[in-house]
Amino acid sequence: MRKAKLVSESKHQHDDPALSRREGLSLAGVLSLTFLTFASTFTFGWVYDDPPQIPQDQYLQWNRLTYLFTHHLWASTAGTEARFYRPLLSLWFLINKSLFGLDPHWFHVTTVLVHVTATGMAFLIARKVLRDTGPALLAAAIFGVHPLQVEAASWISSVNDPLAAVLCFSSFLAYRKARAVGRTSGAGVWWVISAISFFLALITKEVSVTLPAIVLVDLWTSSDGTAATKASWRNVALGYGLTAALWLLLRTVILGQTATVGLLAAGTKTLLSGPKILLFDLYRVVFPVGLSPHYDFRPVESGGMQFLLTLGILAVLVWLAMAAARRNRQLWVAYAWLVFPLLPTTNLGWMNQDDFVHDRYMYISMLGVALLAGSAFAALRRKWPDAGLVPLFSGVLIVVMGFASAIQSQYWANDVFLFSRAVKIAPRNEWSHLNYGAALSARNRFGEAAVEFVESFKLKASWQAADFAGYSYQRSGDLSQAEHWFTVAVEENPALASAWFGLAQIRLEQHHPSEAIGFLKQALAIQPDADGYHYALGVALEQVSRLSDALEAYRTELRLHPYQTGARKAVERLQSTVQEWPVKR
Repeated sequence: MRKAKLVSESKHQHDDPALSRREGLSLAGVLSLTFLTFASTFTFGWVYDDPPQIPQDQYLQWNRLTYLFTHHLWASTAGTEARFYRPLLSLWFLINKSLFGLDPHWFHVTTVLVHVTATGMAFLIARKVLRDTGPALLAAAIFGVHPLQVEAASWISSVNDPLAAVLCFSSFLAYRKARAVGRTSGAGVWWVISAISFFLALITKEVSVTLPAIVLVDLWTSSDGTAATKASWRNVALGYGLTAALWLLLRTVILGQTATVGLLAAGTKTLLSGPKILLFDLYRVVFPVGLSPHYDFRPVESGGMQFLLTLGILAVLVWLAMAAARRNRQLWVAYAWLVFPLLPTTNLGWMNQDDFVHDRYMYISMLGVALLAGSAFAALRRKWPDAGLVPLFSGVLIVVMGFASAIQSQYWANDVFLFSRAVKIAPRNEWSHLNYGAALSARNRFGEAAVEFVESFKLKASWQAADFAGYSYQRSGDLSQAEHWFTVAVEENPALASAWFGLAQIRLEQHHPSEAIGFLKQALAIQPDADGYHYALGVALEQVSRLSDALEAYRTELRLHPYQTGARKAVERLQSTVQEWPVKR
């Protein structure tokens, strides 16, 4: 009798009856609402990290495909750290570039389409976990239009979040299908699909490494002791374990051991700040207002009152969650989708300094939020089956979220809008001012940009802020302030070629070519192939009448950068002069 009951429960769990016409139309409505919520982003341009990752990446070509798969994500940008191995993201950009050129509007279209695809797959998972189409539709709608999804759906460079989600969701669904078919011959194919999807997710975004933990929780909640279930445990351990090991090995070979150790290591500050980060994330789920690309978030430095308070609040929430899960075992799956993808984001050593929290880090975790909302909807509907207020409230909630997301997505239209918003929401975050200054500088508003860079430096001393401030003051004509900030920049980072070059340019404008030569030699020792450096050296040498040396500098510039018309004209002008010079003497 017990065995029959277990078989019956197992069948009920794995059966996926076809959607009725009404349910299909409802799902189409959810996906359409998600699409329309972010449709206005189709008119947006490149923002934030988009330019260096796409239009300025010289390696984004089919004949450099091997390079993309054997280097880190930011390899095309000098001075960047090798932290991210995401070749599938680069491939995605390359495919879009091949199809649409460098038109950012089409990139936005495909970004939203990936988000819509992830929303559809979230529905499929919710339907399996919740075993009810109505709550699953609500879960999919929340996943699709919640304001915390704005960053990933509106920003081209964050498409790796929905891409990784699609692949993780595919892997999870394939694992579920493999379990459903049991130990038949078709199960092997689904296990292979699951492992391949997991590997592709890993080379899209590192947070995907948490998927095996989610799968294990799902398997645990539905274990029935049968031979098929025991086989599933083995297949999960082998398939996901070997795939993760292969990824770690590949990552270590390409990026180096330091990058892999940094991914896994967690320091004391991470352990102290973890509860605060998780609570801040949960707060934004419930109150998704005042969203920004940056936040005034400070880590917890010691085990004092702040740490004890956040840890206590988190402990209460965990206790309540466990109490609810005792009544509904499937809630553990929702908790797994919510919590596990967030855990890597608490590793402060892996983040930029003082830039620890972003909305996009919640993208996959929003499936856990959606499953919890669907479970609550199902519980309320069971308690009050005849009450029409529950679906009405749910519908109103979704519409409000959709409008809120559509409105907040407008800040991603361009860099000035985006980072002026960041400065307003996070005035004590140095990255807000640094990026706002960069946006203003890109529009030749150098005086305003310099103020933002200086403010960023005041909040957190950095060579970037000082160097950018020097450049902005130089372009605005304030050479005194430009020299001061370039000097600060080289004090912060003596290996900063651009700051040495900036000092040289100032000396040339002040008609002190001998001093400029010294600065230029410093810059060239650091970056000997930089665009324009040898040309500037040629100008300085020519001004001190070292014509042969100047000619050689111009020729070097022309050899490194054949498009330099100024260097070409200088070579043509000096060639005859240098040849005649001994005669004239």
